[in-house]
Order: sequence, then C-alpha cells, then structure tokens
Amino acid sequence: FVLFRPGFFWDMAFPKYQNIAASQIESVAGQVPENGTLRLVVEGETIDGKHVKKTVQLPLGASGSGSERLMDAGLEIVMEENKVLLDFVAFDSPAQRAGLDFDWEILNVEVLSDRLPKQLMFIPALLLLALLALLQKRRVPPAPLPFDQTV
Repeated sequence: FVLFRPGFFWDMAFPKYQNIAASQIESVAGQVPENGTLRLVVEGETIDGKHVKKTVQLPLGASGSGSERLMDAGLEIVMEENKVLLDFVAFDSPAQRAGLDFDWEILNVEVLSDRLPKQLMFIPALLLLALLALLQKRRVPPAPLPFDQTV
C-alpha cells in the first residue's frame, strides 16, 4: 500500500498544511506568490439558513500588500473581538466564486508546511518488502537432486 500511496502515512506524521491565526491574514496574503491562492477555513450561515464550515482557496492576483490583494480578490475583512469577519464580498469576484459570503468568520489560514518529500516512505516499504521476500524464500523446500540416470 505504501508503494502506491506514500503520502497516506507521511501526512499523518507530517501535516501538509500549517494553521496560522486568522488575524495574520493580511501578512500571509502579502507573502503568497503572484497569481497564487490563499487557503482559508471559514464558517458562517448560508442564504438558506444552513451553518457551514469549509475550506476554500481564494485566488490572488498580482503581488502587492496583503490588504490590496484581498481587495482585488473582492474581499473586505474586519477584525472585532479576536474574530476576523468577512465584511463585504464583491459580486462576481474571485472571493464569491470561491464560495465566500459576507458576515462569515475566517477561522484560520492554511499555508504549506516545509517538510521532507513523501517519497522517503519508499525506503522502509522496500526494506519491509525485502524482509518479507527473504522470509518467504526460507520456506521453499530445497529442490530434489536429479536422479542418477546411468544405464
């Protein structure tokens, strides 16, 4: 299983994303590469009255300051009482297309973690496979000696 899906166990040991407080959204948005995406965990109430909590990827345009990039994506935020709320989401903006709505709370921002490559899981998997082959090879009975066919 590890040979076909090395990230399964690797993601358990080393999470792919690191959570950053929502209050730092502007500084994180300023560090995202040009035309990159910002990954947000948000929760709020939809127009249907359903409470949702989801992770969205907000596409950001050209580089600049964090607040400018958020405004260009159609998002205005307000910070009140240790909460970051979406104050305004522009119509037909990247923020609205990403599934964000006004008056939702940003719980945290997720950024990629700096971790080793998941292909390192191949090493213990191949060692385990070699050990298994060695143990199975010991189970094979020795080949019988050919009969002496002298006439």
